Amino acid sequence: MIAAAILLLMGGCIKWKYEEMTLVKQPYNGNQLRLDGYYYYSQNEKVWSTYFFYRNGTLHYGIGNSSEMTIEKYDARFASDDYNENIKTDRRRWGLFEIHDDSIVFERWGIQEFEDPVIRYSGHIINDTTFIISRVEYPHIGGVYEEKELYHFHAFSPKPDSTNTFIP
Repeated sequence: MIAAAILLLMGGCIKWKYEEMTLVKQPYNGNQLRLDGYYYYSQNEKVWSTYFFYRNGTLHYGIGNSSEMTIEKYDARFASDDYNENIKTDRRRWGLFEIHDDSIVFERWGIQEFEDPVIRYSGHIINDTTFIISRVEYPHIGGVYEEKELYHFHAFSPKPDSTNTFIP
């Protein structure tokens, strides 16, 4: 019981640290990518990662990394009222993106013990329904990783609302 009390007191003293993004919010007026749905990365018929992109320059990370998730399960999740309420209070679901010609870069908050570090993704747009992420950077630790994640478009409506308190 004493150990639990000490942990509770220590937890109350720890401040959560949020890293600032380096991208600046700006409207996306291009047509390099479709915005009437979401993009997903899949492997072995399971969806591992999803992103919605919005005209206002924000992105929504639909969370991934579950071997049980399929497109149909994500569609049901994204359509639920509970999901759309919960994302409004989770910083790690939001980020910013920029597209220049056929290059895409985006940043979102990740999670690490007692901090939300920024993760930066960059890659190449193949066509308006496909892009590939080739580089992932973790500036807070100086990590850079070469990747090869191919994202495909999936039409979906209505998209979650892009309004959030983390990216005004």
